[in-house]
Amino acid sequence: MPDQMWQWLDDFPNQVKHAAALGQNWKLEGIDQPDGIAFLGIGGSAIGATLIQNLYSGAMRCPVVVQRGDRPPSWLKPGCVAVAISYSGETKETLTACKSALDMGAQGITISSGGTLAKLAEQKNLPHLIIPSGMEPRAALGYSSIPLIYLLQKIGAIPSDDLPVASLVKILESLRVEWGDSVGTAAGIARRLMKRLPIIVGGGIHADVARRFQAQLAENAKALAVTFEIPEALHNLVEILGTQEIESFRPIAIYLDDSDNPEYLISLQRHVRTAFQEAGVEGIVIPAQGKAPIERLYSLIHKIDWVSYHLAKLRGVNPAKIPVITSIKLKSSVT
Repeated sequence: MPDQMWQWLDDFPNQVKHAAALGQNWKLEGIDQPDGIAFLGIGGSAIGATLIQNLYSGAMRCPVVVQRGDRPPSWLKPGCVAVAISYSGETKETLTACKSALDMGAQGITISSGGTLAKLAEQKNLPHLIIPSGMEPRAALGYSSIPLIYLLQKIGAIPSDDLPVASLVKILESLRVEWGDSVGTAAGIARRLMKRLPIIVGGGIHADVARRFQAQLAENAKALAVTFEIPEALHNLVEILGTQEIESFRPIAIYLDDSDNPEYLISLQRHVRTAFQEAGVEGIVIPAQGKAPIERLYSLIHKIDWVSYHLAKLRGVNPAKIPVITSIKLKSSVT
């Protein structure tokens, strides 16, 4: 019988479809076009906002930041919007940041599956989106990201273009068959990552997919990885390829590839691959699929999530459990 994480990943296309419906039906009357937007969240509840911020960075009509931790941006004021995202509704840092943002005069919007954040929204009469409970935050990425697009559209922060939800879901449905298979593409990549240090190379809208992949490998597979963001890494991390020290880490490069990237990024990644090859570093290419940017973004996300799952199974660890994180949270709640 499939385990819990497999079921969540297998259901991701349906989750995206449901999340789009929730976003479309979200009532956000009374929220004016803002002077600035701060997404407040941390961990698995923040990555969705980061992905959407990057995806629509060229279309934003006001400054938009993703603020992690317990302090909102100092520039929040009346006329700005603070969007607090906590899957459980109990994330201490997000609750603290949200209350501070409201005290600073910002309009508040909240997203959770319930918890204290939902109660705060009810007390303060804030627009609140209830998303399904019973999942790990990292498995609920559709719910913590897709509705944000509709939110930004409805408050006038980005153009109200139609989203290709049907075609996106169709792509994801085809991917879960191949990449979810225990002898499929994702499992094959996972076998190549065993006892290796993955260096995840991504740029443009996929830089945050690289961060997502790093986090998924850590939480699901309990495996260490590093990110190599283009062009930032060309000003620092690339220097390691000029030494022999890298050999001891047994690195393997994973290229998040998108032929629809700007030409300068494609050129830079081509040079990066050459540098890795000359340093003797093996490489794996994971291509994006689809025509629209959102299709290409989420196709990569679904692929790398499956790779992290299969690596967890090969390593003999439970991808749904995070014992170290849970232990630290329990200790910090007592002290």
